[in-house]
Amino acid sequence: MFYLLDATVDVTVPAFSIALAVGGIFLILVYAYAASEAGDAIDFKYDTILRERMNQLDIVDWQDLGDKAGLSRFGVRLVRQGDVGKLTVDQLRRLATVLNLNFQEFDRTLSALPTSATITSNPTEIEELKQQCFRLREELQQQKTQLTADFRRATFEQLQTLLTNYPAARKMAQAKPDMPAKNLSALFTPLENLLSSWDFETIGSAWEQVTYNPQLHQPDVEDITEGELVYIRFVGYRDGEQILAPAKVSRTLPAGMTN
Repeated sequence: MFYLLDATVDVTVPAFSIALAVGGIFLILVYAYAASEAGDAIDFKYDTILRERMNQLDIVDWQDLGDKAGLSRFGVRLVRQGDVGKLTVDQLRRLATVLNLNFQEFDRTLSALPTSATITSNPTEIEELKQQCFRLREELQQQKTQLTADFRRATFEQLQTLLTNYPAARKMAQAKPDMPAKNLSALFTPLENLLSSWDFETIGSAWEQVTYNPQLHQPDVEDITEGELVYIRFVGYRDGEQILAPAKVSRTLPAGMTN
C-alpha cells in the first residue's frame, strides 16, 4: 500500500518521515517539469498538422511514426520542425507513404520540401550533408545541456532556503523523533512557491472527503467504484489537463484521525 505514514500519523507525526515523503514527491515533480521544459524549448511548428494526419491513420505517437517511416528520433524531430529538406529522398518517400500523401500533397501540407536541387549522388556533397547533420546533432545536444543547466540553477534559486535548512532540520528530527511536524511546516514554503510558479495545481486536500474519480484518484483497494465517497490521504498534482500524480484515496482516514 502507499500509506507510508499510516503507522505513525498523529498530531506529532515524526518530522523526518514527513520530510522524506515530501522530498520524494518533489523529485517526481521536478523530473516531470524538466522533461516538459526540454520538449517545449524546440519550435515543433508542424505538430498540429502532423497529429491530425496521424490520428486519421491510427498512428499513435511520434515513436510509432518514426518506426513506420524508418526515421530516427532526430529525423522525426526534423519533420516536426518542418526541416524535411534535411532528410534523404528515400526517407521522404517512406514518410509520404506512411502519411498516405504523394510528394505534391506532402509539399502542400508541410510547405517545407526543398525548392532547389539538393539531391545528389556526388560523394563529396553526400559527405558534406553528413557533416551538416552531425553538426545539427551537436547543436541540439548543446542546447539540451544548456537548458538543463539553466533549469537546475533556476530551481535551486527558488529552493535555496529549503535546501540549506533541510540538513539541519533532518539532524534535529533524528535527535528528537517526537518533535511535532508543525515545527517543520514553514520549511516547505519555498517548495509551495515553486509549484505555484510552475502553475501546478493540487488535486484535493489532505483528508478531504470526495467522490471517487478514476481519472483523478488512485485507490488503495481495487473494489472502490466511481462516485463512491472516499478520503484523500495524499494529494495529487496536475498541470492544466495533464495529471502528473493522481491523489491517493481510501475509504477511511488514518486510525484516530477525524476530518
